[in-house]
This record gives sequence, C-alpha cells and structure tokens, in this order.
Amino acid sequence: MRHAIDLFSGAGGVSEAARGLFDIICAVEYDEVIASTYGLNHGKGHLLVKDIKKIKKKQWVNIKKTRLGNRPLDLLIATPPCQGFSRHSRKKSSNNRDERNKLTLEILRVTNLFEPTFIFFENVDNVLNYKVFHIFLELLANVDTLGYKKHSNRPSYHLRFEIVDAADYGVPQRRKRLILIGKKIEVFPNGDATILYSSKGTPYISSPLPIWPAKNKAPKLGEYLREFNLPPLNAGQTDANDILHKCRNLSDVNLQRIRNTPRNGGSRSDWPPDLSLGLACHSKENVSFGDVYGRMNYEDYSPTITCGCLAYTKGRFGHPVEDRAISMREAALIQSFPVSYKFTGRLNGKVNEGSSENIATQIGNAVPVKLARCFLEEFHKQLNLSEIEELPAEEPLVEV
Repeated sequence: MRHAIDLFSGAGGVSEAARGLFDIICAVEYDEVIASTYGLNHGKGHLLVKDIKKIKKKQWVNIKKTRLGNRPLDLLIATPPCQGFSRHSRKKSSNNRDERNKLTLEILRVTNLFEPTFIFFENVDNVLNYKVFHIFLELLANVDTLGYKKHSNRPSYHLRFEIVDAADYGVPQRRKRLILIGKKIEVFPNGDATILYSSKGTPYISSPLPIWPAKNKAPKLGEYLREFNLPPLNAGQTDANDILHKCRNLSDVNLQRIRNTPRNGGSRSDWPPDLSLGLACHSKENVSFGDVYGRMNYEDYSPTITCGCLAYTKGRFGHPVEDRAISMREAALIQSFPVSYKFTGRLNGKVNEGSSENIATQIGNAVPVKLARCFLEEFHKQLNLSEIEELPAEEPLVEV
C-alpha cells in the first residue's frame, strides 16, 4: 500500500478518495466537531486534532519514524481553508491579511521534512491572485531560472496547476477549483519547472508537469441522483429511514415563493409580479446573486455546493421539482460522498445527528470525492510505473 498524509483533512473527502490506493498515515484537522466526522469514517489513531501551526518538528519526525520508517512518503494531500481566498471574502485585496491564508505556507514545513513524491493541493480558483500563493509556488518549486535548486537542503517540485470544473471529473456539480499537483525533482537542472509570470503578474510554469488525469464527464443531476432512489420530502421533513435526508422548514412566504418557481431551473425572475413575492433589495439595479431562491435543474449540473446549501434563501438550492430546499443527504451525494458516509454535527456525536449547520459546513467545504479520486488514481498509476521502470533488467537466458 502507498502512503499519504492528509493536511486540513476536514470531514475526510480526500481520505475517502484514497481508499484502496493510499494508506493515510496522518491526518490533521483543527475543528473538533469536523474531526469527529473524520474519525467516524477513517478512525482516530492517525488523526491529529490540532492547529497545524502548533505541531512541532519533533512530532512530525516521530510520525515519520514510526509510521514510515525508511519508506518514502508517496503523497502529501493539502487542502487549506479557502474562505480567505474566496471571491466572496470581505477582504478583496490580493494582499489581504486574513490569517487563514498563511496556513498555505505551513504545507512547506511538512513537504521539506517528508519530501513526498507527489503533492495534491486544492483551493478556490481565486487563490491564483494572491501574493501568498505566489510565494508558496516559488518555495515549493525551489528552482532558479536555470532549473537548479535555490535551497540545497529542501526538495524541489515540478508543478502543474489548472482551474478545473468538478463536472469534468465525475461530480454532478459546477464547481470551479484550482488543482495543483507536484512531482519531486530527482535530476537537475530542470528548466521546465521554473516559475514565470505573465505581464499581468499571473504565475505559470515554464513547461507544466506532463501528468494529469483524463476528464470523466459526470451524468446530469437527475441521472446521478436517480440511482439512490431518495423518497420525496415536504419542507421541514426528515426521512424516517435516513436522518441525513432532512431538509429545512420554510416560512409561509418562502413556500409561496418556491411554489411559484418553475420546476427544473426556475428562478425568482419567474415569480408573478402581482403576488409581491420579491424582496425590496432585489428591485435595485446591479443587484447580483440572481440564483437566490432558485431551483436546481435535473437536466443540468448542480450549482456549487456551499456551507449554506441547505438554505433556500442562500443560492439555487431549491429542489428541482419538490417545494423545498435540498436535504443534507442530497448535498452529500452531489459532493459525491458515498451513501454510506457518516457525518456528525456535534463533538463525538452519533452518526448523522447534531447541528445541521455544522454538517452542511463539512459537506460544503469538502473536496468532492470523485474529483479527488481522479487525481489520486493518476498518482497511484505513476508510482507503479516508476517502480516498474526501476526494476533491474532480467538476465538473458543462455543456451547450454
């Protein structure tokens, strides 16, 4: 089995994607409730519930010694918090001082110690516009303009990063994210790995790492959810056989709004004007968030599942045909978690119980399992190919 570390593991979406491919020898999650969900699915023996900044080098060295021995780390998974980089952040400047953004640099401490063969990094697409990400790229690549190491005591990586849509990788959801992958450089110089900048200051790789999974277009939302055969719900109802299949109640006016929203993709622009269902703020010019109070469409992909995905008032989270918002189960399935995956909304809570808001946050912040799986399968394949290439050639048979 290959070995991996999962930093900022959250509820465990990428660890789930690693099943059968990589043994997660250590996972790090700061939030205790979210860590409870991780533990329900992946165990707690390898889980550090701790601020990554407070994990000392001595502890990392001990993990390396006891869980890897002389074996190399095959993969480092790093999915740091994205809120500070989001386009919806109140701090719009690419140089904003959101402390969460500095967590990206913590990845380098682990990289420099373990020197993993591959790196998988995921964040919002807007991270590309931030100076701290540019610094991260420079330090991770660790090569000069000629392709030689800048710092001799640190590993160097040939990188590739692209903005992808999860719908192109098996997830029935339009979700734009930046994926960065890296492979440790063993032979120098490597001028292909140099970080360059466009005239607008956007970083790019001289010649990106020639490794990337093939696209795997997802089925549309209706086709994807059909196989799970979820029973219909009314607003505020919970499925008696699946407590995660639960949706929020709606006020009388919101019930009236969704009943007047056409099925499969209708929006607030479709409301009859004589019913006065619109909000005053929506009548102003240049008001954005047109998806608010909208329905999903079975014949299309879901919008991005966010932490507010259970609220009809926070986006296009109305059910395609039923007069309600989507349920936690539907949100988890759209994020491509298996139906067997367990969540909890409270510290050491029971399966699929506790705060719905906490569970929605875990689901919305997760890396979609099928998206991560495509990349992890590619890493696994590349590791196997490298192993075959390193095998000594067989001696030719000599006839006697």
